[in-house]
Amino acid sequence: MMTLLSIKWLFACAGSLAAGLLVRLILSGAARRWPALHTRRAVWLAAQGVVAIAALLPFLPRSAPFSVAPPIILDAPAPNAPAAAQAADMATASSAAPNDAPASSAQALGAVTSSLAVRALPHMATLWLLLYDVGLLWSLAKRLRGRRVWRRLLAAARPLSPGQLQTHAAFTSAQRRDIAAGGLTVMYTEAAVSPMLIGVRKPRLLLPAHMNTLTLEQQQMIVAHELQHWRAHDPFCLAIASALQTIFWFNPILRWMARQMEWALELNCDQQVLNGRPQHQRKQYAQALLQQWTAMAPLGVAAFNGATITARIRHMQKEGLPALSSAAAWLIASIFMAMLMAGAWLQPALAYTVPTPVAPITAATTRPADEPWRAPVDKVRVTSFFGVMRSVLPTPHKGIDFAAAKGTPVQATASGTVIEAGAIRENEGRYGIGVIIDHGGQQSLYAHLDSVSVRPGQHVTAGQLIGKSGASGFASGPHLHLEVRANGHLVDPASRLANLDAYATPRALNIRRQQLKE
Repeated sequence: MMTLLSIKWLFACAGSLAAGLLVRLILSGAARRWPALHTRRAVWLAAQGVVAIAALLPFLPRSAPFSVAPPIILDAPAPNAPAAAQAADMATASSAAPNDAPASSAQALGAVTSSLAVRALPHMATLWLLLYDVGLLWSLAKRLRGRRVWRRLLAAARPLSPGQLQTHAAFTSAQRRDIAAGGLTVMYTEAAVSPMLIGVRKPRLLLPAHMNTLTLEQQQMIVAHELQHWRAHDPFCLAIASALQTIFWFNPILRWMARQMEWALELNCDQQVLNGRPQHQRKQYAQALLQQWTAMAPLGVAAFNGATITARIRHMQKEGLPALSSAAAWLIASIFMAMLMAGAWLQPALAYTVPTPVAPITAATTRPADEPWRAPVDKVRVTSFFGVMRSVLPTPHKGIDFAAAKGTPVQATASGTVIEAGAIRENEGRYGIGVIIDHGGQQSLYAHLDSVSVRPGQHVTAGQLIGKSGASGFASGPHLHLEVRANGHLVDPASRLANLDAYATPRALNIRRQQLKE
């Protein structure tokens, strides 16, 4: 279980990197067509959300018939690796059909390369998990250091009492009412910092003492800028960006998106303050901000994570921000949704193989009923259990469904005699093409095949190829349906095959668990 989770987290991190790169390319290109994207907070917040959601996709339940990407089947850990390998070789040799064509050297090389990559996957996931933990600890330590700096800054500041606030000339009467109604705490500090809001749940407005060098009108506009951040809940947006950068510390695209969002926040607050004001007040506001920046040496050369003073002042001189059409906004939203849907379809499912028991080779013969049953496919992934109710039919499931792409070899679970092969007439033809084998007192049925390799009356051994999977009959997609019957009654195939729960999809387990509770 831990191995599967670590592999899924590896895929999640890779998915967030891929999504971030794709979103950056899309938004960088779209911003050249629509410059207004640079000034829209929602766009950059949504972009960060897409990267975060992309990391959750590997953890969503998978539905095998509708999965686009082929599943990744991992070898189940064996208690005795040499013995297990020897048994697997014996099973492969015994199950090979005499008329099977030999694989080409290119196909063999591809199979070996794929097998090596799958076997290396758990080790890669474990290594990445260790590296991620180290990076996460470093990122958390960095955030905690910053938090301690803000706490020391607040500890050295002094709060303004309601009486002091009422007599302070830097606040208009409307601003005082908003502050009182919202319960915002205003504090003064001697530190050379920019006016700012600190905190998310209960933000505090921190004003530096060097603001007193500005005119009253300039001070009121600076306060109006910070109060606009407060009304728009910008600290909450910044906290989300900070949390995502901490969790996905390895993704530089998120830091770029956060800077773009902060730039948009500042531009929107500037325009809210300057709306309807004459040009001379716009100049005073720009001059006030310039004085604030120079007072914060050496940080005064730039502000808001790389947004130059010149660029921001140029925006202040305009009457408003560029407009973004609703068509452009819907197009960007549609692209984001399409990206997430494509990511969900391309997520590979993960599962373990069921180790197939191999009977010891002895001179004595055994009756079919005494033989250990083996899985009908080499790579086992159960997608639906016996007895569960499904939306497609009003009756309980009569067997077990195995994920199997079209053309997957299907083998006999035990030795016996084929009593039917081809189009199955029973159940109104819903089984499609199938095979029924009699094992002496019990039968196994393999439904929805694409083709069969045996004929009625033929004797087959456990592991012998009997057909290839498909989606014939009443099937929502390629898979193998296995039924077991004893004395004319349906039997749960899980009673014949060992430990299928360990190789079932989370969705199949959840459906069975929920229905058992009911």
